[in-house]
Amino acid sequence: MPKSPAVLLVFAILMLVGGYLWYSLTKPNDDVDLNALVKRQSQRESLREIEGLIGGLSINQIDELARQGRGQSLPSTLISRPMPDTNTWFVGRERHDVGVEIPFKPGHVPTSPPDLDPIHQNPGFLGAQACRECHESIYQSFIQTAHHRTSRKATPDNIAGSFETPDNELFTRDPEVWFEMIRRDQKSFQRVRFFDWMFEVPIDITVGSNLLGESYLYWHGDKLYQLHASYLTESDVWANSPGYVDGDAVFSREIHTACLECHATYIDARQDDEHFTPGSLILGVSCERCHGPGKDHVDFHKANPTSDQAYQITVPSNLTRDQQMQVCGQCHTGVKPLLDPLGFKFRPGDRLEDHYDLAASSSGANGVHTSNQMERLSQSRCFTETSMACVDCHNPHQNDRGRLDVFSKRCLECHDVSHCGAADQVGEGIEGNCIDCHMPRRATENMSIETASGDVFPPLRDHYIRVDDEATSEFLKTR
Repeated sequence: MPKSPAVLLVFAILMLVGGYLWYSLTKPNDDVDLNALVKRQSQRESLREIEGLIGGLSINQIDELARQGRGQSLPSTLISRPMPDTNTWFVGRERHDVGVEIPFKPGHVPTSPPDLDPIHQNPGFLGAQACRECHESIYQSFIQTAHHRTSRKATPDNIAGSFETPDNELFTRDPEVWFEMIRRDQKSFQRVRFFDWMFEVPIDITVGSNLLGESYLYWHGDKLYQLHASYLTESDVWANSPGYVDGDAVFSREIHTACLECHATYIDARQDDEHFTPGSLILGVSCERCHGPGKDHVDFHKANPTSDQAYQITVPSNLTRDQQMQVCGQCHTGVKPLLDPLGFKFRPGDRLEDHYDLAASSSGANGVHTSNQMERLSQSRCFTETSMACVDCHNPHQNDRGRLDVFSKRCLECHDVSHCGAADQVGEGIEGNCIDCHMPRRATENMSIETASGDVFPPLRDHYIRVDDEATSEFLKTR
């Protein structure tokens, strides 16, 4: 039966675009850069637009499926299988070394967090909002700090990365695997294009204060998982999350209680450290992680509004230096296993070793989760020869991020400018920045992110205070 001219035209265009795409992908090219990936992406979009004319799903159809709580069925060109001894599914394609890992069946979407009753009683954590009535000025300052912002609901205002084309795209080394960040009905998603299949995962929680960047979590039932794409602050781009392989699309990294101990105030862990009571989550590292659970304190002062007694609350400045350091050490001594997998048992004044396996910690490494500020600081003469503690430099109630002059002023409470060996070279401006010479900010091999064009090593601030000749030389070049 003769075909219509329109069908023949579509078929011819499809063959031309497909042939050009095949040539572009198979011709020798060892130096794949972002521009090449963008070009190939444009080719793929042209090809898929034509494929859509002969029966493929459109973006609007994908959106409508998502609103119905469904996903695109897995094409016959892909293979899938459940991974042994896990709740994870693998999706791949024969003769390709890239793959998808998801904790929900392909063609489905993550299930919403259930409304569950807690298994364990909340020991009295309320969140920072409960402190506001009596401590308004401190509250308003504190909510701008990295501690408070280390986890928060992923509303549009709480996601730093762009959702506008083309800045919302993350390309990989494989031109058939890429990500785009989208919004639909005021909800944010990471959409994955994996060959001729699309799926998407909601962005429910933002973690990280955006000093280096942000990562994101999503609920699937009563479990939390990390999303594949993160945001890097310095380069203002989307990137693979730390530890993720470029070219894969992995959404199966489980979040455990130990993760939330340094990114939240409290959550009720259920039968183990992977399942939670979603409604119990108190986001952000709030006042209570330094002062102790606040319920008894709040109840007392509501009943006794004229009392100035610090009832049932810890004032850290009343603790010894070692006890103060241990409060900070909950999160600033590297990654360490919990002795009680349900977590959130440490109280100000406690010893870390009573709650954590310090022998198994990632002590000394310099990475975003392993950077041991306490250990590095303890090597400094500033620490060993004085009574200095973390709060002598860091005001936990206000955001001093990036204010090198403020931190330098605190250095000069003990040091004299004239004693600096670079004073003559720097001149009067030396008072504004002691930090870059004596606490250099450098990239570290323990913190790398894979990208299509190579690994990225975000710089971290070292808390070992010393005379560093290399850092001083680098600083003087900028004068």
